[in-house]
Amino acid sequence: MSHKIKVLHVVGKMHPGGIETLLMNVFRHLDRDRYEFHFAVQSEERAFYDDEIEALGGRILRQPHPQRGLKRFRRAFEANVRKHGPYGAVHSHIFGFSGYVLKLASGLGIPVRISHSHTVHRKTRESLLRRLYRQHMQRLILKHTTHMLGCSRAACESLFGTNCWSDSRVQVFPNAIALLPYESLPSNRASLRERLGIPNDGTQVFAHIGRFQPLKNHSFLIDRFAEYLRTNPDAKLLLVGDGPEKQAMQEKVERLGLSGHIEFLGLRRDIPELLGAADGFILPSQYEGLGIVLIEAQAAGVPCLISEGVPDEADLKLGLVSRLRLDDAAGKWVEGFRQLALTPQPEWPKRLVALESSGFNMSSSVRRLERLYGG
Repeated sequence: MSHKIKVLHVVGKMHPGGIETLLMNVFRHLDRDRYEFHFAVQSEERAFYDDEIEALGGRILRQPHPQRGLKRFRRAFEANVRKHGPYGAVHSHIFGFSGYVLKLASGLGIPVRISHSHTVHRKTRESLLRRLYRQHMQRLILKHTTHMLGCSRAACESLFGTNCWSDSRVQVFPNAIALLPYESLPSNRASLRERLGIPNDGTQVFAHIGRFQPLKNHSFLIDRFAEYLRTNPDAKLLLVGDGPEKQAMQEKVERLGLSGHIEFLGLRRDIPELLGAADGFILPSQYEGLGIVLIEAQAAGVPCLISEGVPDEADLKLGLVSRLRLDDAAGKWVEGFRQLALTPQPEWPKRLVALESSGFNMSSSVRRLERLYGG
């Protein structure tokens, strides 16, 4: 009979993204003799990380998306918990709907119930129905959760309320990363470029990592890079990721005649190597909960150009991050691209100190989560 503490993570689908990258890093560093991870997903399709999850001893539990009916979701969720539990903890990563999930978890007697905010709710005009939904889910979270985590202060306030800091259950939990893959970067850039088929002839290479969806602002990035190419015609841009807008962005690149300068690399497992091969990293998001890819880029020693939508907590204060507004003139962004290649890159010891002092060391973060899961 197993004496492991089972933890149920509630996510959409285990495809690469900020949430999923964090969870897989945690799973790889977890004491798997004491803890077992299961992932409740709202998709019938197999996802990028499913094979690795199962190889590490985890389980994928499937249930219908809530949009297909709340009763169907509830029945499937409760059936999964009863069949595969008992669970010591449920850790929900699906923003507002976590309120309903944690209500179900409370009714099922799961002792540790964690709501985790990974993003910031964008302040736009919304319908009365949508506003009432968000308020109701927030009330459910406050009633049924035992711990409220957020990847930044803004992410906490966005889900738990601006006055959440008076509640002892609220904690900032930085999106930590595994540090070892970044230790040799970027000193081995030439060999990395050769492995990736990138010329070592002085070509400037920029990278962006993110799901192809509106908030990541790929169209804006392509337009600004096109402006940069007018004076730097040999530059390249690597776009890593997948998502609903990928085809539209590929068509835009072809329409602008930029296919020889912009490469779509899809979903990748070699993110540290890709970053180490780049001269600069660009993150022009409309908004971010934190932006774990920015932490990874700084860990690799890569200069970064970001928008005002990225929280201040993601800047490790290494002199690697430059920030512009999305409504700044195109010329400012072009100059921002140019400055990336001129930015000094700190050695690993300095980067390591910054990562650890800011709470981005995965080993420390895993021990912190293990203590929460253990009650």
